[in-house]
Amino acid sequence: MEQGKVETQKLFDAVFPIAKQLLLENEEFFPFGEIMKPNGEQVNLSASNGEERPKSSELIDLLKNHYIDSAKAKEIIASALVYDVMVNGSDSIAVELDHVSGYSVIVVVPYELTKTELIIGEMFTVKGKNSIF
Repeated sequence: MEQGKVETQKLFDAVFPIAKQLLLENEEFFPFGEIMKPNGEQVNLSASNGEERPKSSELIDLLKNHYIDSAKAKEIIASALVYDVMVNGSDSIAVELDHVSGYSVIVVVPYELTKTELIIGEMFTVKGKNSIF
């Protein structure tokens, strides 16, 4: 499990700055993710269903299904799925992290976006769903 925590932390460290930058530039972002291959290589991923303004839930499903297929084929050892969500009445960045070891956690980062800055609240974690591996 420790290896799972270390490797998913690397994914979190890669995707969280991207989510923050997208919020600052666009005031929103579409769900995206990052995977880790068995050799440790990290690959950033996005999804499209061909629509200009797709539903986030559809993009999340596309990414999750791709992750599950990749995990079954043993092409990945870890995944991160990033999306914007409301938690306890606060806009939040959610990062679902899953690892082949069984480590699974969702990092929730509340935020407030003003005209000039992104104010990050206190992040917390909840148990993941182990939905990829």
